[in-house]
Amino acid sequence: MKLRLFILISIIFLGFSCNKLEYSPNQKFDKDTPQNLNAVNLKRLFSVSGDDTIRFVLSGDSQRAYDDLPTFVDAVNAMTGIDFVFLNGDISDFGLLQEFKWVEKYYSKLKSPYIAVIGNHDHVANGVDIYKRFYSEELDFSFNYKGVKFVCHNTNSREYNFNGKVPDINWLRMQFRPEEGVKGYFAVAHVPPNSSDFDNNLFDNYGKILTDNGKVYAVLNAHVDKVGIKYPYTPALPVITTNSLYNKHFLVVEVVNNNFKYYDVAF
Repeated sequence: MKLRLFILISIIFLGFSCNKLEYSPNQKFDKDTPQNLNAVNLKRLFSVSGDDTIRFVLSGDSQRAYDDLPTFVDAVNAMTGIDFVFLNGDISDFGLLQEFKWVEKYYSKLKSPYIAVIGNHDHVANGVDIYKRFYSEELDFSFNYKGVKFVCHNTNSREYNFNGKVPDINWLRMQFRPEEGVKGYFAVAHVPPNSSDFDNNLFDNYGKILTDNGKVYAVLNAHVDKVGIKYPYTPALPVITTNSLYNKHFLVVEVVNNNFKYYDVAF
């Protein structure tokens, strides 16, 4: 009888104490980990009707910017007419769950829904698995909004030893086929095609897909920690990079009457 009582008390004690246990930094999720946030936020985006103007924020490289994120969120929330926000890669620095949780803590305070794209630093440790749980099981995905198609994809070629599969050229070829009702396209990815971290063997095919489409407004990237615009393919296809959040910058991108423009914001 005493033995049974001891075991029962031990089980109860363990049950109460489990919530206080320290978890390994290598864990992929815990009981508080959100799931499928891209799908959740896209549902929010599509649930609101408005005019034909599209206005969104392109932010990137949130790693090491934790102290600056509250100011970033306040700056975006103070703007009017922001449809959604891109978090364009390098969400984390070391691919750790806690890093993703820190960033989500602040991005969840945005008034507008946000969409996350995977970056090269998010491939470290368990970062890919954590990204898939937090944001999207697929690293390549697309969505249509107000007649514009956003093709979000993985261009972190170096993390795959330049194996010829990243970016996924066949998938991209399908995504950029002309579609009825789509007036324009954006290519959204972390690493720009003119970077040494992009698979040079895929550079030409990548550019041909985008230029053959004829309706791509721009390629939107991050990764290089500075705002810039390059034309590695044709003068009609700008490759635009946003500065990093830890340098306290982001871009606002607009499509008005099928005309595209962008501007840099310091916060």
